[in-house]
Amino acid sequence: MKFLKNHLSLISALVSILFSIEIFSLFTKIVSTYEDKIVQNYTAIIVSTKKIDKLNIQNISSIEKVDIENSLKNLKNELKNFDLEKLKTSIPYFYKLHFSKLPTPTELKQMERKLKKLDYIKKVESFRSSQTKIYNLLLIIKIITTIFMIIILFISFLLIIKQMEVWKLEHSERMYIMELFGAPLLLRSGILLRLAIIDSILSVIFIGVIINYLLNSDMYKNILVQLQINIQTNMWLDLTIFLGISLFIALLATFIVILTKKRSV
Repeated sequence: MKFLKNHLSLISALVSILFSIEIFSLFTKIVSTYEDKIVQNYTAIIVSTKKIDKLNIQNISSIEKVDIENSLKNLKNELKNFDLEKLKTSIPYFYKLHFSKLPTPTELKQMERKLKKLDYIKKVESFRSSQTKIYNLLLIIKIITTIFMIIILFISFLLIIKQMEVWKLEHSERMYIMELFGAPLLLRSGILLRLAIIDSILSVIFIGVIINYLLNSDMYKNILVQLQINIQTNMWLDLTIFLGISLFIALLATFIVILTKKRSV
């Protein structure tokens, strides 16, 4: 119990940092995958007076001709004395525009402007209003998760600094005696460095349990089902990265406190 009490502050701060990074990474993957899904299903429609093979406009990956033969046949079946061949000579060409990435509202406006400058383009329908709402929603999610992660990182790092200062105060007498005997800085601060490493490892174990529970929760699975996407995660790779991040943050905070005191002597 005493061990947990002494280490709870640093472990909780590190877990908060790692959890915020995991949430940010997870939301980034979900949003990115969802954007790719939208791009696959999202198209703009243009009406042209001549056949088009390609358009030299940025972000347009391909052009697909819309087949209206079935629509014309259905119309002929409904209307007697309907001259299908004559209509075919006067009807314009319809094309779907596919994009290489999700266009921003500004990019859609620029695309429409460029297309309307072409004499043979008679109509452009980009469904910009609906697409803008989706894009802004995804953008808000990105901004919120980024701000959340930055705030958690800042506050948690300050807590780690404070905890290191408390531990230094607890071991100040031992460190002072070692300094009198000429012990180098790293040796005198060995106890703090060991505590930082131990708590870093423990924080990764805790975050591993949390991530495993989160990824196997019904809530997370339902979100993926609702969005109709699949997210691949490599938990062991994530934990290895988290171990490196945790060690870096804990040791950085330790050296900041150590060097600060060194300069103040």
